[in-house]
Amino acid sequence: MRIKTPINKETVSGHMHYSLWKYALIIAAAWMGWSLLFTVTAYRSPQNKRIDLYVQSFTATSESINAFIEPIWKETVPEMETVEGVVLMPLDDYTTSQQLMTYTMAGDMDVVFLNNQYFKNLAEQNTLIPLDDLVADGTLDVGDVDLTNGYVTVVAEYDEQDRPVKTARRLYGIPLDAFDGFVNGMQLDNRGMYAAIMVNNGNDANVVPFFNALLQAGLQGQESAQSSDTETK
Repeated sequence: MRIKTPINKETVSGHMHYSLWKYALIIAAAWMGWSLLFTVTAYRSPQNKRIDLYVQSFTATSESINAFIEPIWKETVPEMETVEGVVLMPLDDYTTSQQLMTYTMAGDMDVVFLNNQYFKNLAEQNTLIPLDDLVADGTLDVGDVDLTNGYVTVVAEYDEQDRPVKTARRLYGIPLDAFDGFVNGMQLDNRGMYAAIMVNNGNDANVVPFFNALLQAGLQGQESAQSSDTETK
């Protein structure tokens, strides 16, 4: 014997009343699946066609960073498909350390603005490019900025038992305290901050000139401030 349920307004209404959550769940699952598929398959510029600037800050935003670096990108490395700023929230030591380790291993960071603690941590792990030769040969122009605090002593050589046998003191970061252009342009609190280049950026040919142009833009704020002081006097 078959029991037939007539299809009418009352039965449809009852069905929807008791089954609405099922349809909502199906729609939500479908949306999540589509979002995941889009995320996984969305086009991402190859490493040699993008530059990512990671900035540790409570005050700067991705919007303010990107607005600042876009004209630098277009003028200096226009062949890059993507140049993007990302904010690293300076959270507790453990969380920030895990963030940096994850981004470093993934090769996501090309240029970084970090506070003294995390800058030195990365330098001591040999994950930053030494900058002293680039400054000496004029590839990086930092004017008369005092670079003393940007030097870090790192292990340069290990023996067969993986014991350090030689150290070297190299310039790994540019102290940003005097770069007032970043304060006005990025809304960055630049006190105690350092700019550095990741060793695994995979795009030195473009990252280095972009880094230099970025420093020049940051120094313009300092020069403007000095000019204003001179005019006032």
